[in-house]
Amino acid sequence: MGAILDLTEKLKTPGGIVTAIVILAVALVFARWVFNDQEPKN
Repeated sequence: MGAILDLTEKLKTPGGIVTAIVILAVALVFARWVFNDQEPKN
């Protein structure tokens, strides 16, 4: 629980917000790449 509270405190800083956006963007690109890879290739 303490780690989650630590993260929310870090997100309140500008650097934390930028880091969160970067992590979300990387996760989104990775998820789209994985799901695109599963489509059958014709």
